[in-house]
Amino acid sequence: MSKADPYMSIIKTLNVEFDGQSYPINIGRGLLELFQELLAEKTNNKQVLIVADSFFKDSAVSRLSKNLESHGFVVFHYFMDAGKGNKSINEVMKIYGIMEENNFPRDATLVALGGGVIGDLAGFVASTWLRGMNLVHIPTSLMAMVDSSVGGKVAINFRRTINAIGNYYHPLMNLIDLDFVDTLPKRDYLSGIAEVIKCGLIADKHFCDFLVSNHAQIYNREQSYVVEFISRTLEIKIAYVKGDTREGGRRLLLNYGHTLGHSIEISTERHAKELYRHGEGVAIGIMAVAYIAERYLDLDPGIYQQIAHLLELYELPTYVDSTAYDFDRDALRALCKKNVHKDKKRKDNALRLILVNSFGKAEVYSDVPTSYIDEAFDHVIR
Repeated sequence: MSKADPYMSIIKTLNVEFDGQSYPINIGRGLLELFQELLAEKTNNKQVLIVADSFFKDSAVSRLSKNLESHGFVVFHYFMDAGKGNKSINEVMKIYGIMEENNFPRDATLVALGGGVIGDLAGFVASTWLRGMNLVHIPTSLMAMVDSSVGGKVAINFRRTINAIGNYYHPLMNLIDLDFVDTLPKRDYLSGIAEVIKCGLIADKHFCDFLVSNHAQIYNREQSYVVEFISRTLEIKIAYVKGDTREGGRRLLLNYGHTLGHSIEISTERHAKELYRHGEGVAIGIMAVAYIAERYLDLDPGIYQQIAHLLELYELPTYVDSTAYDFDRDALRALCKKNVHKDKKRKDNALRLILVNSFGKAEVYSDVPTSYIDEAFDHVIR
């Protein structure tokens, strides 16, 4: 493989194994220019369907398609708006239609190029077409790079239930191209940092210290620091998923902040448009469960304050300001309390909450009284 161009290089590779299947996560620059060579090493079939965020139609997808076609691949496209409202069975059926019309076999490749919505939906399609076809993730958002593209979760939403219809399915490879990180809007970049912080809080106090002491370099996207925090976040996620892909035990800890955060996300949507990015919802969810942990586990209040400080360093929200969005506070709190009980992780009709009892250590609690959950929503919705 030619690497004459210094801007086309793999900086780091993480080799992961889930469910007996191994694949590389390549972190680097200019990886779209190398993809055709990487794919040719994995399959002899030349049919490729790129499912992509329409934002990248005339840029990344155009370049990727030309590179693939120059190496003999036959490329098809499906473009979609990456909003959460399109993570639906309707979009899935349209993609099935393209593959059925063009006789896609199992060893053809579906490339998911976009953020978490694209990766989840395209991954679900790949997992179900002929009971499983080749899948490649090219995540374009930081959130997708450090979270949704790794671990095998693929899904679509059903009505107001997030990821209600899903599967577990792993790709041939995952390409994390830092060129996409450079061009992310600040809000989207910082939203992705919420998942990075989450991993530090549940697994690695030293990583939390790294995020605090190097926040200026990370905030400014200095490459060595970006590679370091992406790599460490992925290492933590891989460690928690390995041996527990279907979320029966340790993997549950990766949902820290998500149970209450998801409820806040869907409860604050207006006309199917999000007011909070996923990472922003997770950040508020983290503060909600930190509030619960302080009271339920009788923790030192300093832990809550340190978590808030870490999130605020990266300009992440720590509460919902009802007046800023013209919400009726009481109605919003009631809706959040209703929606939280749709959480997929509930067992025996009881919510399972992940609580951090010290930096780098978390546990699952299935016996937290509803009153604490209600108080937490009251606390973070102001």
